[in-house]
Amino acid sequence: MFDDASAYSGKVTSYDSPIYIADAALYLMKHQPDLKITDPYALDEGQLAAAVDLLKKQKEHVSEYWSDYLKEVQAFSTGDSVIGTTWEVIAQVAQGENVPVEAVLPEEGSTGWSDTWMISADSQNSNCAYAWMDYIMSPKAQAAVAEYFGEAPANTLACDLTSKGFCDAYHATDAAFAAQIHYWTTPIEQCLDGRTDVKCTDYGAWTQAWTEIKG
Repeated sequence: MFDDASAYSGKVTSYDSPIYIADAALYLMKHQPDLKITDPYALDEGQLAAAVDLLKKQKEHVSEYWSDYLKEVQAFSTGDSVIGTTWEVIAQVAQGENVPVEAVLPEEGSTGWSDTWMISADSQNSNCAYAWMDYIMSPKAQAAVAEYFGEAPANTLACDLTSKGFCDAYHATDAAFAAQIHYWTTPIEQCLDGRTDVKCTDYGAWTQAWTEIKG
């Protein structure tokens, strides 16, 4: 996606969001250690500039930026895309439609996200809130949500209730796989990697940079 995108020029697709800058930062963390990136969501101005430069070079070969996962499935189905960043659910849907694709975890790891239910601490119906928490964390509910949305369940006991091979496909119980995921985190000026001698770039700066990248 980064070091050899030219080999697939015009057939490359990437995720359309400022948070995708973290993917470039993660690549640089592995391949350009002199930048001293230790957290892909904690970038000072120089580190952000390096990630932006990498993404601008990639853009020369990108045919489409996607945000609708069904459109990415379609792009791989028609052959308009042959390589790109993706989610596991997209690969699974495409494979279910007999599209010859495979999802690969890069050597530097991957960014990722975790859906979470949030309940107000000031809820006026705390009994209902606790009842909901108990329900949504139960194996039965977790299995239903995971299979409907296409993601690993948080409660691995749900794997006993999902279809055969589902949890393996989504690496639900693979701790080594999970350890290589850098979960989406909102960039803020206070460096998330613990640095105090510099200010890091916040999501507003990333949003501006993304507009610049896409042109």
